[in-house]
Amino acid sequence: MTAPSRRRSRVTGGAAAALLALGAGTGLTLPASAADVAAVDVSTADAATGSSARTAAAARAGARKVKVDSERDLRDAVEQANASTGLTRIKVRDHVRLSGGQLDVTGQIVINARAHRIDARGDSRIFDVADGGRLVLKQARLVRGAAPTGENGGAIRSAGEVVLRGTTIRASVAEGTGASGGAIANEAGSLLVSGSVLRGNSATRAGGAIEAVEGDTTLIETRVIENSTGAEPGNGGGLHLTGTGTVSVQSSWVADNTASAEGGGLWNSSTGTFTVDRTVLMGNVAEGVAADQGGGALYNDGGSLTVTRSSLEDNSATGTAGSGGGILNNLGALSVERSTLSGNTANRAGGGIEANVGTTTLAGVELTGNDAGQAPGNGGGLHLTGAGTVEVLQSTVTDNTAVEGGGLWNSSGGTFTVRGTSLEGNSASGAEADQGGGAIYSDGGTTEVLGSDLVDNSATGAAGSGGGILNKGGSLVVRRSVLDGNDAQRAGGGIESSAGSTEVFRTDLLGNDAGAAPGNGGGLHLTGAGTVDVAQSTVSGNSAVEGGGLWNSSGGTFSISDTVVEGNTATGDAATQGGGGVYNDGVMTITGSTIDDNTATGASGSGGGVLNNGEGTNPATLTIEDTTFDGNTSSRAGGAVETNVGTLVINDVDMTGNDTGAAPGNGGGLHVTGAATVTWDGGTVTGNNAANEGGGLWNSATGSITATNLVVTGNTAPAGPDVFNVGGPFTLNGTPVPAS
Repeated sequence: MTAPSRRRSRVTGGAAAALLALGAGTGLTLPASAADVAAVDVSTADAATGSSARTAAAARAGARKVKVDSERDLRDAVEQANASTGLTRIKVRDHVRLSGGQLDVTGQIVINARAHRIDARGDSRIFDVADGGRLVLKQARLVRGAAPTGENGGAIRSAGEVVLRGTTIRASVAEGTGASGGAIANEAGSLLVSGSVLRGNSATRAGGAIEAVEGDTTLIETRVIENSTGAEPGNGGGLHLTGTGTVSVQSSWVADNTASAEGGGLWNSSTGTFTVDRTVLMGNVAEGVAADQGGGALYNDGGSLTVTRSSLEDNSATGTAGSGGGILNNLGALSVERSTLSGNTANRAGGGIEANVGTTTLAGVELTGNDAGQAPGNGGGLHLTGAGTVEVLQSTVTDNTAVEGGGLWNSSGGTFTVRGTSLEGNSASGAEADQGGGAIYSDGGTTEVLGSDLVDNSATGAAGSGGGILNKGGSLVVRRSVLDGNDAQRAGGGIESSAGSTEVFRTDLLGNDAGAAPGNGGGLHLTGAGTVDVAQSTVSGNSAVEGGGLWNSSGGTFSISDTVVEGNTATGDAATQGGGGVYNDGVMTITGSTIDDNTATGASGSGGGVLNNGEGTNPATLTIEDTTFDGNTSSRAGGAVETNVGTLVINDVDMTGNDTGAAPGNGGGLHVTGAATVTWDGGTVTGNNAANEGGGLWNSATGSITATNLVVTGNTAPAGPDVFNVGGPFTLNGTPVPAS
C-alpha cells in the first residue's frame, strides 16, 4: 500500500477554516456533525481548532487510497470503502458515466474528482448516504442526477454526513408527487456545502437545489443559481427546510431561482432555525397567487429567520396577490440586521418585506427602491398584515413606492415602531382621500415614530393624503422627529390623521406642502372625529390652501401646546380660506405657544395666524391661552386671528405687529365675521395694522366681543386705529364700544 502523504491538503476556498472563523467572528457555531466530517476529511484547519492535529494525523495515517478511471472502478472502490471500518480516499482521474444505478455510501469516503464529471445521464440518483455514512466530495462535477419518481435528492440523498467542497451539481432532478431536493436531500444528518455551485436543478415539491428535512445544513461561499420547484406546492426554489432542522447560509450567492409558490430563493419551516449572513440574494422569483404566498428571496413559515450583513436585490413576488418581494415572514420571528433590500417587487404588498402577523425586527437596514404593485399595492418597503409586531430601528427607508405606504404600512391590529430611522423620497400613488402615506401608512393600528427623519416623501394620487404619514383611525405617536419637505395632493403634507388619535411631541414639521385638491393642512391635517395633540414642537415653513401649518376638522378635537408656529402660508382665495398658521373647523385649544410670521396670501385670504372658521350647524370652538401672535399677515382680514361662526375664548394673549392687506383689509389683530362670540381676558393688542378698518380689533354687525384686562394701543388703520365695531355687542374693559 502506498504510504499516506503527510501533507496537509488545503480546503478549497478555505472552507472549513472559514467556517470556524466565521463562527468565532459572528457568533455562528459550526454544527458538531459538520465539524466531524471536516476532521475525517483531514483538511480541517488544525490551527483554527488548536486541538485536532493528532486526530487528523491519525486519520491520514489510516486512510486507504484508491485511484479510479471508470464507473466500475468507482463502484468497486465505494463498495470496498463500505466494507472497511476506516477512511477511504478515492481520486477520480477521468469522467465517469454512471449507468449501474446510484452509489450507496455506508462507510467513510473522501472523493477528489479533480474537476471530472460524474454523470448519471438522468437514469439514477448519484449518491445515497445512509445513516452513519460519511461522504466528502472535492472538486466534483455531479450532473444529470435523477431520483426515483417520488423520492428526494436528485444527485445526493443523505441520512448521514456530507461535505461538498469546490463541487458543482447541475441539471439534477427530483420528480413526482412529494419529490424534493433537486440536487441534494439532507434527510436527517448534516450537510456542509463550501465553495460550490448548485445550478439548474429542479424538484416537484420543494427545494429546487436542496431539501433539508432534519439535521444541520450549512452553505459557505456557495452559489445557488437558476434552480426551480414545481407546483406541489412549489416552495424554496433554491433551498427548502422541512421540520425542526437548522440551516446556515454564509457568504454565498443565491440568484435567479424560482418557486411556483413561496420562497423563490430560500424557505424556512414553522419549526426551523434559519440564518443568512453576508449573502447576496438576487433575481429570485416566487409565483404564488395567494396573499400569504410570495417571498421572492426568502419565506419564513413560522420559524426563526435571521438575516445579517446581506443584500437582497431585484427579487419578486409575481403572483396575482403575491406579497413580500424580498422577504415574507408568515407568523414567524424575523430579524434583519445591517442588510440591504433594494429593487424588490410584489404585486399585493410588501415590495421589500411582508410581515404576516409574527414579529419582525429591522436594525441598521436599508430599504431602497422597492415597490408594491396595484393589488392593492401597499407597503413599498415593508407591509404588516394582521396583529403582528414590527420594529424598524436605526435604518433607512428610501425611494420605495406603493399605492398606500410608500415606505411602511401598518395593519389595523398591528403594533409598529420606527426609531432612529431616516425615511426619504418614498411615494404613495393612491388616488383616494384615505390613500397616501408617502413614508408611513397606518390602517388603524398602533404606530410610534421616535427620533426619526421623514424627508421629501409624497402622496402623489389625485386626492392622496399624508405626504409623510397617513394615520387612518389608529393611534399615532410622533416624538423627537423631523418631517421636512413632504407633500400631498389633498391634505396633510406632513401628516394626515383620519379619525383615530395623533400625538406629536417635540417634533419639527418643516416645509411640508398640501396641494390644491383641496390642499389643506400643510404640516398636519385632521379628517373626521379624531383627536390631535401637538406639544413642544415646531411648525414652520409649511404651505397649503387652508391651514398652512395645521388644520382641524369640524368633528375634530385638536390641542396645540408649547409650540412654535411660524412662517407658514395659506394660499386660499376665498374669505373662508386662509389660516396661515392654523385653521380650525372643530374644537381646538392653543396654549403657551408662539404664532409668528404666518401668512394668508390668497385674494381674500383671512387669518394670517389662525382662522377659526366653523360654518352652518358646526360652529367652531377655539380657546387660546398664554400665546403670542407677532408678524402675521392676511390679505382680507384678521392679520393675527380671524373668527367666523362659533366661539373664541382668549386668555392672556399678546398680538403685536400683525397686518392685513387691502381686500378689504380689516382687523389687523383680530377680525370677527358673522355671528361669532369672543371672550377675551388679559393680554395686549399693540402695533398691529389694517389697510382699512380696525388696526387692533374689528367686530361685525352680528358678532360679539367681551374683553377685560386687555391693553389695546398703538395700532394703526385709516378707520378705527385700535378698534372698529360695525354694530355688534362689543365691550372693552367694561366700556361698550359703539358702532363706528
